[in-house]
Order: sequence, then C-alpha cells, then structure tokens
Amino acid sequence: MTAGTFTSRLAPVGAMAATLALLGGGIASAQDQDPGSPDGGASGSLSSTSFGSSGNPVAEPLTFDGWNRCPVAGQDFGTCVTVIVRGGQMKIGGLDVPIPDGSLKVSGGVNYVEDGNDWKDVFVPDAGTNFGVTSTPITIPGGAFGIDTPLNLTQIQATVEAVGTPTVNVLDANLSMPVRLKLQNKLLGNNCYLGSPTNPVTLNLASSGNPRSQPIGGGTVGAVFPATPHTDTTFAVPAATGCGPLGSLNWAVNLRAGTPSPTGRNSLTATSDVYNVAAYEVAPS
Repeated sequence: MTAGTFTSRLAPVGAMAATLALLGGGIASAQDQDPGSPDGGASGSLSSTSFGSSGNPVAEPLTFDGWNRCPVAGQDFGTCVTVIVRGGQMKIGGLDVPIPDGSLKVSGGVNYVEDGNDWKDVFVPDAGTNFGVTSTPITIPGGAFGIDTPLNLTQIQATVEAVGTPTVNVLDANLSMPVRLKLQNKLLGNNCYLGSPTNPVTLNLASSGNPRSQPIGGGTVGAVFPATPHTDTTFAVPAATGCGPLGSLNWAVNLRAGTPSPTGRNSLTATSDVYNVAAYEVAPS
C-alpha cells in the first residue's frame, strides 16, 4: 500500500478510532496485560495518585504520549491511532457513573487485510498490552448502598477489562468490543465481575460525528480530531458473579447495579480526542 493510500485513509480511520474510545472508557481501569490474559500483571497500573477531599484516590488523567504503542516494526499497517476519553456518562440499569477526563486510552495500529475484492480493517494492539487499552480507576458514586458513608467504608472501585481484541470497520466507524467490569472493595473481594470472557459486556460503538482535524504540533507528526462524540445504547450487562465469599454477595451487587440489565436499559456517551498518523511516518527506517 502506498504512502498516498495511507494518507487518504486518515479521515475514516479518525472516525473509527473515535469509536474505540468507548470501550469501557468510563467506568474503570484496565491494567496492561498480555493479550488474551486479562488476569495478567499490573504493568499498566498508575504510577502516581493523589487524594481528593473525600479521601478517595484520584488518578492523574491519561495523556497522549506519542506513537510508541503502535506496533509498526515489521508490519504493513495503514495508520496508528490513539484515543483518549475526555469525559462523559455511563448508565448500567439503575447505576449512573460519571466518566472522568483522561480515564481511558486506546493505542494501536490499523492493519488493512485484503478480503476478496475489498479490504478488512483490523485493530492490532501492541504486544504486552491489555488489547491496547490503558485506563484509570474511578469510584462509583454512593458506593455499595447508593449513599456516601463516613471513612468510605462502602466505597466501590470499578475496573473495565477487555477480554478480546476489538472488531472494527473503519469506513462505517463501528467497533465491537467485549469487556468485563470488575467491582472491588473489602467485602466484594477480588473476583467480583459483571460479565466474563464467555459472557462479556459487548460494546457496539459508533461515532456520532467526526470533527475537523488539526496538527498535533510540538514536533509530533500526525493529526488530532478533538472532542469527537460517541454513543452506545445497545449493550446488555449480565448478572454479577464471584462477589463475596462463594458469590454470597452477588445479590447485593445485582440490587445496587440493577443487573442483569438487558439492551435498551444501558447507555454510554463520551467525547474523546482521537490522534492519527500514517504508519509509514513513524515506522522504523
């Protein structure tokens, strides 16, 4: 594929990459792990946090840090993309969760594979990452009971974990992304989930707009599509599993979150900054 072909595809890739931002961008944290192993190590965990007035840890927002996570070496990629969620709202049944600025980043390449008389567009994450996803933890408002309590005894941290590689369609700006949502506090333990690798929360995301691009600047090649809006109202959320000893608190999580929650009762809206570059511009010479 020629350099001119790569460049001509930047705009549609920008629209596709915008949809990547939704892949759980809001309710959580996905630590970097080996692809296919969402229970792996914590290489993507935050390096620093501060504490707000409530005593809850406040993570520093994720930022654009170049093209180091686009696996261009030895690959015939069309573009590299990085998507950073800048805020929004997620609703699961009766649970509303604000999406913080810089809560999720998706980085990787877009590979074009010949498929008969057409091209199949495939998102390819860098090796050693959790399907190209890095995100920061957030606290569910109201915790376990829907109200804040002294000393944050009922505080719940939510984490999104990708359980598969996204399926993307660049020209239609669509993405299908399987995830599971991990909920943690001292009572729930370390194995409390909404969704699983075999029964995931499947986000089917589409960009609702593609704003004008502008140069990234600062000596970095590529363009950014700022404040790109997205939405998804089609995903369903399964009932809780593994919450508390032997799953004894599954009922409490289901009561609090309104799960299982079928399609039509859940929504995700966000805006993101979408960074794009033709892969040949950042590939090793």
